[in-house]
Amino acid sequence: MSKSMSKRTGIIIAACGLFGLPAFATAQDASPAKSETVQETKALPGPKYFDLRWNEDFSYLDGEPGSYEPDFFDPIKNIHLGQDWRLSIGGEFRFRLESVENTAFDSRRRTQDTFQLYRYLLHFDLEYRDTLRFFVQGISAFEEDRQLPDRSFDENRWDVHQAFVDIKILGSDRPLTLRIGRQELHYGNQRLVSPFEWGNTRRRFDAVKLFAHGDTWDVDMWYAKLVLPERIEGDDWDRNVDFYGLYVTYKGIERHGIDAYFLAIDDTANRMNPNGRAGDRSLYTIGTRFWGKTAPWDYEAELAGQWGTWAGDTIQAWMLALDAGYTFSNCPSKPRIGAGFDYASGDDYSDDRKVGTFNQLFPLGHKYFGFLDLIARQNIMAINLNMSFWPVPKKVQGRIAYHAFWLDAEDDALYNAGGGVVRRDAFGRSGNEVGQEIDLTVKWKVNRHLTMLFGWSHFFDDNFIHATGPSEDPDMFYLQYQYKF
Repeated sequence: MSKSMSKRTGIIIAACGLFGLPAFATAQDASPAKSETVQETKALPGPKYFDLRWNEDFSYLDGEPGSYEPDFFDPIKNIHLGQDWRLSIGGEFRFRLESVENTAFDSRRRTQDTFQLYRYLLHFDLEYRDTLRFFVQGISAFEEDRQLPDRSFDENRWDVHQAFVDIKILGSDRPLTLRIGRQELHYGNQRLVSPFEWGNTRRRFDAVKLFAHGDTWDVDMWYAKLVLPERIEGDDWDRNVDFYGLYVTYKGIERHGIDAYFLAIDDTANRMNPNGRAGDRSLYTIGTRFWGKTAPWDYEAELAGQWGTWAGDTIQAWMLALDAGYTFSNCPSKPRIGAGFDYASGDDYSDDRKVGTFNQLFPLGHKYFGFLDLIARQNIMAINLNMSFWPVPKKVQGRIAYHAFWLDAEDDALYNAGGGVVRRDAFGRSGNEVGQEIDLTVKWKVNRHLTMLFGWSHFFDDNFIHATGPSEDPDMFYLQYQYKF
């Protein structure tokens, strides 16, 4: 073995040793006799459950027994109703126990709460040949024992979560599809448009969408109204806000992709802008995203700018996100070490008739700014260092993440994951150091249906929080059970 090969092997073994894993032989050290006897067997198709449930495909059940992996729920999947129609039925039950403390930095009368969240989803996916689809999904979501102020997405009892029709308007052999009805929207890496899976009620819109998805290009365009969940009465859309856009993805580079998008909001709700003026808002976002993987590296960059008017003030804002990771694929636990940087502009001056605060639109902020949901992609600079690994391959994943946060503009506010103002020093005398957060999670994929999630998060307050009010460190522990079929 050459010196360079010995050095590389030593580095890999040392890295695996950090995770308590045994040393192993590299491919170059394997004996010819052993390597010749290794035969790869192709896995049989079986049920796969996605975040967007309408993307699931059970057509493999048309094959002969033995050509696919059987499952208990096969009888309610891919049901043939005559020669041209087929129906699939699916659902989910999710339970989460949350225990939180000081989530408002001790500024509430009640500082600790432990509560339970329940979510039931049931859907029916009916297709006619490959030209017409009806998708209906019901929801019942509720909370128990919560003493803190109610959150709008925690309860939505016995309602229609999604109900849309897909029509391939140029025929089954052309990818152009018109979707009309209540639906979830999911774009890019969910920084700006997301169904918000963490919420007990996922985000959705009443929308008209035209899309074409092919091997090289995906193109989506839509007009939508955000649906506001109601605890008891039927849900209705936000009549003040129009959301429309165009999202294009190029997939012609192997293991890479490029997004380009235009997103627009017209809002007549007379909301207050960061300069203290209230009025109508026209907000336009244009951006691009590049991502890819060149083993053992993965990487991503997203850049977006915003313009428009709000209560007569001019909007000029932007954001940047960078993320990269290195996976030690030769280690049995596949450890990945990653780092990220996020920037979203703030409003420097309140009297210049300009709004510099970036608007995060409809994001999954929970994924990027700590699981305590104290930080939004608005007036923020953040770095994160993270490490994930599979101590039980393909079954148990552990992850630890460290986040550090600074305000971009010291006289603008700190915003939470919902976009609400948490703290503000209008004179900018409290500094910009917000704090740090540690997130620990363990995900256990018990089987293809059941996933368990355990997590703990702690936030360390810094100068800005100390100087603007109560400053007790927030904590959260949660345990989640999720079963899909």
